[in-house]
Amino acid sequence: MPSNLVQLAESILKNAKVLEAYFDEHNLPRPSFEPDGPADFGITQDHLHVEKARVDVIEATQELSDLLQGPTHFLRPLTAGVSLSAISRWDIVSKVPLDGSATFAQLASQCRIQESDMKRLLRYAMAHNRLFLEPQPGVVTHSLVSRQLASNSLLKEGFWLLAEQYFAAQPHVTTALERWGDQPAEPNHCAFNVAFDTDKPAYEFMSSTPEGRELGRRFALAMTSFARFPSRPASRGRLARLPEAYDWAALGHTRVVDVGGSRGADAIYLAKLYPGLEFVVQDLPGMIEGAEVPPELEGRVTFMPYSFFTPQPVTADVYVIKQCFHNWPDHYCVRILQNQVPALKKGTTLVVIDSVVPPPGTMSLIDERNVRYVLQSSSRIVTSEERERERLAKLTRDIVGHLTS
Repeated sequence: MPSNLVQLAESILKNAKVLEAYFDEHNLPRPSFEPDGPADFGITQDHLHVEKARVDVIEATQELSDLLQGPTHFLRPLTAGVSLSAISRWDIVSKVPLDGSATFAQLASQCRIQESDMKRLLRYAMAHNRLFLEPQPGVVTHSLVSRQLASNSLLKEGFWLLAEQYFAAQPHVTTALERWGDQPAEPNHCAFNVAFDTDKPAYEFMSSTPEGRELGRRFALAMTSFARFPSRPASRGRLARLPEAYDWAALGHTRVVDVGGSRGADAIYLAKLYPGLEFVVQDLPGMIEGAEVPPELEGRVTFMPYSFFTPQPVTADVYVIKQCFHNWPDHYCVRILQNQVPALKKGTTLVVIDSVVPPPGTMSLIDERNVRYVLQSSSRIVTSEERERERLAKLTRDIVGHLTS
């Protein structure tokens, strides 16, 4: 009987052939690390077996790699965020010409650090993150990854949030748990508060000081980046999946309030698809400041400063709360919903779109690792997995109780 190593290798070969056949049949370029390689593999929704083959290759490859590196490998992790933080803060991708090169010395001079430090930072990013290439000693050019980053300012905002803010707060999660872990969850009992030395909840901090407002502006852009760009080369972004979340067409001609809607990416996307819908996007002032609406949607998408911890001032037929509740303890979620009650009328629809964590072992290895990363490295205090699994049911019961009382 073949060993597990052989079975994994055979699985990789079998599924790689499925991918190769698909690329040949549709005349698509092969995945590549070259600067002109494809960012999207062109695997469409009507070829889900091809996407499954891609995921299966990745999972088998990761398992094979894990097996062959042995247990000590996992006790000495090599992943670090220093290089990513430096690349983001000093915008190094913009300092390397898109179709040219720069030397380590030139980049070091522009960033006002030592050349030896620049070499260490970028060579780590080259080896671990596929950011940049060194085609000859001392010379830096763009890789596919860094070229994508340099070419898109919105993509760069999402990178900033992960490279600088998440990695800044992540080391303080344990400290936050030591300090507040035995107390009821509060939004200012987080790694964010340790990292930024503030007793204000993150969103209050983002609206109370010039530093915080700038952080809030960039945070809102990062959320738009995550919505627009998928994290995988063969998947649709969050925006593209929105039409599946609710039967928007059935709403006809009506007003929709997007509570906590940031810079309106969702509203703008849906307004283009459903001409009968009019959107009011609500969020904190710093989040919506500078938000733009396409000319063809002027008047159909508007912005309004609003905190969902105050009574809802707008009467509408539909209220959407998307990806907000997971940032708050349960009792705060109830308060958010209570504050919508003054504006509700008979027949009002409340659409809640948020994340629910499945039980362990029910996801693919890729999804399991991604979900566990988000939960473990969150800058807030994360509830236990048991509470995460029960959260939706419990919250629903609380909502019904408060809305009917």
